[in-house]
Amino acid sequence: MTGEQVAARSLEAGDVIRIQHRHNSQCGQCLSQWEADAVVTEEPAPTGGGLAIKWAGDTRLPGSTPAVTGISVVGPDDQALRIGQLPAEGTHHQG
Repeated sequence: MTGEQVAARSLEAGDVIRIQHRHNSQCGQCLSQWEADAVVTEEPAPTGGGLAIKWAGDTRLPGSTPAVTGISVVGPDDQALRIGQLPAEGTHHQG
């Protein structure tokens, strides 16, 4: 997967990122490790020394409306893999 590593504070709404979860002892409710592509749905918001990043999965279809499917809280300097950006409204491919 190609993309660029960026600081979480530089993410913007519309960025397509790779979300990863690796199970550890602090997350007792999760059952497995996973990763998926997701779209940042809002500008990251400061929260308790970190950033809350709202994201939605699989919203790359033209005309789809993203719904928040997760929120990740990360440090502002934590690295994120940005793999693209959704096209601006009205510029999607019609075929």
